Amino acid sequence: MKILMINYEFPPIGGGGGNVTYYISKHLAQFGHEVHVITSKFKSLPKIEEIEGFTVHRVPVLRKSPNVCGIHEMLTYVVSASIYSISFIKKYQPDIIHVFFGIPSGPVAYLLKKLYNIPYVLFLGGRDVPRPHPDPPFYRLMYGVLMPAIKEIWGNAKAVVACSSGLKEMAQKTAGNIPLYIIPDGVDLDKFHSVNKRENKGKIKIIGIGRLIPRKGFDCLIRSIQEIAKLTDKDFCVEIVGDGPLRSDLEKLAKQLNVVDKVIFAGSVPYDKLPESYQGADIFVLSSSAEGMPLVVLEAMASGLPVVATKVQGIDELVKVGESGFLFKPSDYQALGRHLANIINNDSLRLEMGKKCLDIIQNYGWANITENYIKLYGI
Repeated sequence: MKILMINYEFPPIGGGGGNVTYYISKHLAQFGHEVHVITSKFKSLPKIEEIEGFTVHRVPVLRKSPNVCGIHEMLTYVVSASIYSISFIKKYQPDIIHVFFGIPSGPVAYLLKKLYNIPYVLFLGGRDVPRPHPDPPFYRLMYGVLMPAIKEIWGNAKAVVACSSGLKEMAQKTAGNIPLYIIPDGVDLDKFHSVNKRENKGKIKIIGIGRLIPRKGFDCLIRSIQEIAKLTDKDFCVEIVGDGPLRSDLEKLAKQLNVVDKVIFAGSVPYDKLPESYQGADIFVLSSSAEGMPLVVLEAMASGLPVVATKVQGIDELVKVGESGFLFKPSDYQALGRHLANIINNDSLRLEMGKKCLDIIQNYGWANITENYIKLYGI
């Protein structure tokens, strides 16, 4: 089968959605399929590249940052990818298109369906799904303007897939009678695995990983440090892995709160080095205000880390409260601090939660996830 993947982001640019595209493409190629990805070019990245048995095609876009993509920058991808795809289709003649995010990637697949009658499967990642309280707030206006296009793109898909039941429930309000499927995101169980953790270690390391943008809520994690310090005598630190436009603001916040000695800003870490970051930590925190099914939570669980995360769709399906971690409301840094102090103070709880995470995550290997998509391609 010839499969065309369409995503405006692909490693090393963008976030979790690009990594989902990478892993599905990799496993499709391992299963013997011919796979091509059309994505955005950024700086010195090659226009065409062979990776793990599949081909990546990068089209020119106006993009300034590897971490953040503005709406006008997304629009340049739609135009550029559409033009490139027309010549691509004539040369490669794919059997199916797998498109990631209804907006901005969806219009490209929709155009190819109308021009060449090639079916497409649509992946919904989170913020491409209209919601009542989006972050950033101006997305509410964008959803309103684009609603007719969103429904048209969804309605013409061979299958529409949400990565969590919570996201499906939210998407159903827009989808109406359009059937929706659930296929969760996966994790590389060979790359991300646990190392032996021991009780009574000297310093407990809390880790958060992600782009330093408002939606990720790293300010909440930094604010929680004072609360933790009130509730434990044990030595601890917080490591923030990632980069983005809010880094200087977060560094200033740490100084204002007088917690600089507790915070490590590690900056961006290459994806192939991330397993070492997880393995060097004891507790994982995700403080986002919105997610689909965050890969970092899956990776942390595969690394045997207890997870303390915001109670938003996608996350609450992974974290079993009191068993594999705890949940808190977005921005509630006091609750976050209490949960973290509880885990820091209780060595046996921390180790048992890590073991529970390992049990839960075994069903989320990428080979299984990819096989579920192959079944959808054939329906």
